[in-house]
Amino acid sequence: MRIRKLMIFYFAVVTLKLLLGTKSTDDLKRETWTGTPLEKQMTSERDTNDAGDANARRMKSLEKACRHLGYTDDNYTIAIRAHMSPNYKCLYCRINKCASTTTLEIMKQIFNCDTDCLVKMASIVRSNVNASKIMKDAFSFMVVREPYGRLFSTYCNIFYFPKEDWIYRGTKIIKLSRSNISSDSLNFGHDLTFSELIRYIVESFESGHHLDEHVRPMHHKSCNPCLFHFDYIAHLETLNKDFEYILKTINNRKIIQNYPEDIVSSLREWTLYGPVKHLFRTILLVKGSSISHYNIFLRAWSYYQITGQVSKTIDFPYSKEDIKLITKDDFLRALKTAIESSRTEGNDLNNQRHEAMLQAYSTVSPEYMERLRKVVATDCFLFSYEERPDNLFNRRRLLLNKSYNAFNFFKGL
Repeated sequence: MRIRKLMIFYFAVVTLKLLLGTKSTDDLKRETWTGTPLEKQMTSERDTNDAGDANARRMKSLEKACRHLGYTDDNYTIAIRAHMSPNYKCLYCRINKCASTTTLEIMKQIFNCDTDCLVKMASIVRSNVNASKIMKDAFSFMVVREPYGRLFSTYCNIFYFPKEDWIYRGTKIIKLSRSNISSDSLNFGHDLTFSELIRYIVESFESGHHLDEHVRPMHHKSCNPCLFHFDYIAHLETLNKDFEYILKTINNRKIIQNYPEDIVSSLREWTLYGPVKHLFRTILLVKGSSISHYNIFLRAWSYYQITGQVSKTIDFPYSKEDIKLITKDDFLRALKTAIESSRTEGNDLNNQRHEAMLQAYSTVSPEYMERLRKVVATDCFLFSYEERPDNLFNRRRLLLNKSYNAFNFFKGL
């Protein structure tokens, strides 16, 4: 009897092999008719389903939050700050410092719509008073992120890294948040501190004054998800999965024909090294001032340490004499070498980003932290983020981190 069972099992296995082929388990990586490895396709489908489920949960939570805040289904007539595809089938509501640059680049590529095209479509959308009507037949989405991290990112990318924004954003904020301003600060806005930025945000919000678009709340009326009903709300923290879902959805709806599956990851180098062009433009802008060129280069290098791309163990490789002759290509070569060398550190680089953020927030007084909490409270409520994260509000831990991690991420200020 036992031998008979073994024979049946043997023939079953043979039959199964004949049906499936004689390939080993490694052949799960074989290509399907779509040209995508089966293993990768299955993972992709699972991630897409996860993203869809996550969005459903986000939308349910958002709907409850909107009702709690007193929003109704009235037909609001508010202009929306959005970009739209030339075929009017896909709408993206733009929030600065929430992957907006990457998102716009993706739209350029998948819709074959250059900057002029995007600007033209945005003006058409903006001029349409009732945005709900133009959203009715389009797939619409927005991208949000953790609010405290967004403000930190804004400071690092717009005000700490050498950028032309110093002159027309930094100067304005310094005038509002500082007394005894030096002539260089007044003219160039190069040395805004993180605590000054937070002070500007808090005081402008409390007094009802206009806030810079990079730091105003994400639920600002021009992209308020309680006023406009979006199909998808992506989170920066899960951006790859979210974009995979968005792209597959608009592809399935025939809004686009085809798209590169790795379009988001393919933009990594473009977003990583893009800021360097601003470094050399800034050097030209401050020419003739007393602002140290060495410190400007040092800040650019430190920025990549803050963002966890370059290990804090790798020092800025140029002396004050060297930077007089440094070219953009020289700097890029040194930066790429440092980034490549740093990749072996893994979790340490993630910890660096966290350490830098804690270091910045440790310069903000407890009073202003509590006032800042009120600025971001609605965003936290709407998008399910923590309103009072312990790592930022526990003063003892903040100061302990500051004393334990003596590395200065914000050199050159």
